[in-house]
Amino acid sequence: MKESNSKKYEILRDKLLDYIRDNNLQPNDKLPTVRDIINDSEFSYATVNRTLLEMEKEGYITKKQGKGLFVNRIGPAIKNRQIALIIPKDFSNHKMFLNILSGIHPVLEQSKIGLLVSISNMNHEKEKETVEMLISKQIDGFIIFLEDHYRENYSHIIELKEKNFPFVLIDRFIPELDTDYVVINNKDTMFRICSFLKYNKQCDKIVYIRDTDSRDDISSSEEKLSGFFDAIKILYTGQEPSVMAPNELVNSLADLTAKYHNLGICFNHDNLVVNFYETLEARGIEIPKNIHVFGYNNSFDAVHFPTVEQYNNKVGEAAAEILMNKLENPEAETKHIRIEPKLILPDGHGGYFEEA
Repeated sequence: MKESNSKKYEILRDKLLDYIRDNNLQPNDKLPTVRDIINDSEFSYATVNRTLLEMEKEGYITKKQGKGLFVNRIGPAIKNRQIALIIPKDFSNHKMFLNILSGIHPVLEQSKIGLLVSISNMNHEKEKETVEMLISKQIDGFIIFLEDHYRENYSHIIELKEKNFPFVLIDRFIPELDTDYVVINNKDTMFRICSFLKYNKQCDKIVYIRDTDSRDDISSSEEKLSGFFDAIKILYTGQEPSVMAPNELVNSLADLTAKYHNLGICFNHDNLVVNFYETLEARGIEIPKNIHVFGYNNSFDAVHFPTVEQYNNKVGEAAAEILMNKLENPEAETKHIRIEPKLILPDGHGGYFEEA
């Protein structure tokens, strides 16, 4: 019961602060009456009275006997809302995170909400401690790109959900936990990649190259693998899916290209493609003419091979919009959004184009 009353107080307090901010009220400007607040908020007199008493203690408002409620002249400045974006790596070498930020920023700017960015460095404990620290500093909500080991321990995410604290997960989600999230439709996209390699490049064999520096059980990789398995099952009846580490591909490349007329190679992300070519060059291995690579993420400014445009700016934008709604409507139903990416394909003249 105590926690429920506390939650009501926080909701009403935020609404009154929003009212002050939205109406540009200044110190000594008059606020609605207690009766009006009760009618508008539909909270009980006890909840409204407690909220007003607490806000007076905090210095936000003052009561003047017989005159009503007023914004406090000497009270602390009205708290501007602020959310935190938690990402696992810095922006310097990761176009993906920059694009996510570019989608978040205009949504927050329009709502006059501040943004704090924290980097977990793929460290679970740091991610968890950052969430706890920011809550203590009265951050209003989170957009979280979980670090790779989140499936081992996501107690901090469970705690956020139990407290009904506003947050949205991006790129990754927790299947067994119903939370708001925005992800790429990786499963269907990987199926489309395999279809392109089979029908457009006449590949009689396709292999999938996993990222050994990342975990296979993160939801984005799981869905790519699931899409790949489905594609092989449907497109190549009776053929077993082949999943390899990058070094396995290099070591078995000669045998594969000798055995198959055209070999398709689906990489988990674009950096793996670049590393593959660099490894071949370092070993003095000529790139076989019958291989057809396909990257993922469109990680570089110039496109050098087929890849996938994920529209990570749309991921950021959608996540920010969900969070804005959650701040205003804490009891809103959870949303699961999948952004539809597009393939970037060779145009037949040495260049590439984004599919319609």
